[in-house]
Formats: sequence, C-alpha cells, structure tokens
Amino acid sequence: MKSFLPNKNNPWNAKQINLVARRLGFGCSISEINLYLNSSPGALIDDIVDEASSMSVTKAPEWSLWDNKQFNNSGKNKNYYHTIWQKQAFTDIINNGFRERLTLFWSNHFVVEYKDVNQPAYLYQYYALIQTHALGNFKTFVSEIGLSPAMLRYLNGYENKKNNPNENYARELYELFTLGEGNGYSQEDITETARALTGYNRFKTNLGVIEFNENTFDKGKKTIFGQTGNWGYNDVIDILFRDKKDLIADFICTKIYRYFVSPQIDSSTVSAMAETFKQNEFELKPVLKQLFKSEHFFDPVNNNVMIKSPIDMMLGLHQSLSFEYQDNVDLELNFRNKCRDMGQEIFSPVDVAGWQGNHDWINSETLPKRWEFADYLLIRYWKKNKNQFKTFIQSLVGSDETDLRSIIIQLKDFMFCPCEIKEEEMADAINVFIGEVPENYFEDGTWSLKSNSVPKQVYDLMRFMITLPEFQLK
Repeated sequence: MKSFLPNKNNPWNAKQINLVARRLGFGCSISEINLYLNSSPGALIDDIVDEASSMSVTKAPEWSLWDNKQFNNSGKNKNYYHTIWQKQAFTDIINNGFRERLTLFWSNHFVVEYKDVNQPAYLYQYYALIQTHALGNFKTFVSEIGLSPAMLRYLNGYENKKNNPNENYARELYELFTLGEGNGYSQEDITETARALTGYNRFKTNLGVIEFNENTFDKGKKTIFGQTGNWGYNDVIDILFRDKKDLIADFICTKIYRYFVSPQIDSSTVSAMAETFKQNEFELKPVLKQLFKSEHFFDPVNNNVMIKSPIDMMLGLHQSLSFEYQDNVDLELNFRNKCRDMGQEIFSPVDVAGWQGNHDWINSETLPKRWEFADYLLIRYWKKNKNQFKTFIQSLVGSDETDLRSIIIQLKDFMFCPCEIKEEEMADAINVFIGEVPENYFEDGTWSLKSNSVPKQVYDLMRFMITLPEFQLK
C-alpha cells in the first residue's frame, strides 16, 4: 500500500488536515490546522496514533466497583449513574480525539446496551476495557471483553451452565465480533463453543464481581472447528485465532475500512491491511497507521462518501468552531440528549449488531432534528459571545478580505468536506450574508470584516450553511 506523498494535484493543505481531523477525531480548530500544516502527513498520523495509545484510562468513579446493594443504598437510582457516565463519555470525546473515536467505534462492535445490563459499575468497567484495548492486541481484546461483566450479562454468559447452555455469546463471538455472519463456522461450532464457555456465573455479591464456577463448567469433550478436546474459554480463543486468522483479519479490516474510509470497499487496500494485521499478531496500531498514512486514504474519491453520525455532526461543529458556550448550560448533557433524539444514544446502540450508520442516520424524522440541533449550538454560541463570530471569520479568511464569494467559499471549505455547492445555493448564501447591510456598502468600501454588522452576518451565514445537504457529509 503506497504512502501518501503530497503533490500539486493532491497537496497537503487545510482540506486534507480537516479530513484527518473528521475521520480520526471529531474536527479541529483553525489554530490546530495552522499548526498541523507544519507537519508532514505521516508525522501527524504517528503523533495522533501514538498519543492515543499512550493515554490513560478515564479515572474510575467512586462507584466503579459497587454491587447492587451499594447502588440501592446510595439514595439515587441507577439511571443517575448511567447519565453521569454518558456525560463523561462526551467529556472524553471533546478532550481525547482519536482514542475516543476508537472507543466509540469499538463500543459499536462489542455492543452492550446499558439499560439491559442495568449495572453502572459494569458500564464503567466495560468502557475502561475498551479504552485499554482500543489500539492494542485484538486477540487480547476479544478474550477480555467476553469475560467483562457487562458482556456476560448482556449476552447471557452468566446463565451459561453445563446442564443448560446458552448460545448467545458463542453465536455473537463468531457472527459479530470476529468472523462475520455465516462465515467459517457452523451451528454445531456454536453449540460446542457455548459448552466451552460455561461456568462464568458465580456472583460474589448481587451484581458484583462475576467469577468462574467449576461446578457449572461443562468438562466434557467438545469439537470446535473440527478439533476435539476438553476445551474451555481460553482454548476457544486460541483455536479461533489460530484456525480462522485469515477470516478474522479480513472481517475486522473491512469493518475498520468501512468506518474510517468509505462504505464502498477497496479490496486491495483491505487485503494489504489484513496481511499487516496477521504479520503483527493482530496488533491494531500497525494496521491503523498503514491505512491512515496511505495514498488511498487521502484519495479525493473517498471524500463526501459517509453521512455524519449525530455525534459526528454535533461534536464536529463544536470542535471545529471552538466557540465559547452559553453559561449555565450542561454541555455534555445537551450532547447526550440531542444525539439520543437523533438516534445515537451513547452506550445504547439499536441492537447487538450496532448502528449501521450512513443512510440509516437520515430519515424524515431525524433530518429536521439535525438542522434544529446544529442550529441550537450556534444559538448558544451567539448568546454567549456574539463577537466570537467576527474573530473566527477574520482568523479564517483574514481581516482584509472583502470579496463575498471568497469569504463564503472559505467558510464552506472549513465547515464541509471538499465539495462544490450549487450556484443557486451560493446566491442564497450571498443574500443571507449581505443581510440588512446596504448593498452599496460592499461597492464603495464602507463595509469590511471589521464592521459592527459582521458578527450577525457570520452567524446568519453559518445558520444557512448547516441546512445544506453537503453539511451532512464527511
């Protein structure tokens, strides 16, 4: 896979940096773009990935190891603690960039739904586990996530006993987590694997630590992928990653590609990623660096091919503008609520298969909400500090710029992925930007970006731009 080397036809510029920022994180500010212009593409990717890899897990709350009795005695219901951690996740997204992009990605791969788990301590432990392994070894990740209390509870592993095996986790281990639906396993493999996964169902206290119970483990011989033995949990993971490594590598690399690059798969790129994955014993960092440094990742054909998730839309706007927010407003709670109303409640995907993304985000109900909630942010910025709209546009285009079309194009290029808006949309944008300013002011030099009217002009222009179809793309 060729590395990206900027050239005159595809230079290293603000548009490419915005691509990196939107795909690997949740947008970046003008000042960050100017800083990154001094770096090379490869060095920037190394910095982003290495920084994310070295981050500590989010500090545990005091209730991270509580059992059911402690929550019941706390004086607050469990939803109170769930909300605390949903808000914390948005705080982390705002502050941690790529690491939380991956945390969001993996939480939509190794799905649990917090309402079904109904144990806040398990939710924290699950979250910390994902942060720990987001850039680590995928085999280790699979092994540890399967024994996490949240997963044992969500996919009924805690009910899986020798006399009454439950196949839920065994099925999803293959279908959703490692191989893909109907890919390289049989119903008999699922049945036998479920027997090998029995025993993890001893609660030290009610909804506290879950331990292995020798008495509920099926000690009989099982045949998995044609191999017979007295297999247990660790054996299943070892056999899976030894015998099905090609299928695992292809399935996971395809999913990474589809999330970060395009829903239209480029088979040669995925094949190269899969080879790197296998050669590095399922370490994720080499694969991610290879992809994000590649010429293919920066190919313009991959622009505007994905629809922003609600979190992408809200956090992307907030992160890129970096505006001060209206006082006395709980920003993280607002993000949680607005994204939930648009179909993406954090830690609560639609089902065990997760959010499918792209066109599933847009329908007759969610599209008006996307306009409304993006506008909601702009209104809060306006109420906090009107002048920040003027400061922003001057930083973006320079305080001496007077060409209206140029101002609009530069703002469009900053807020959108590279695209050409229609001429009628440009005409509408110009009219919105002129607003109540007499047109002759633009002709005789009376108007400039230092004028008192500019904050309202930029505010109105942004409110118009978020209604354009192109704003929904990344």
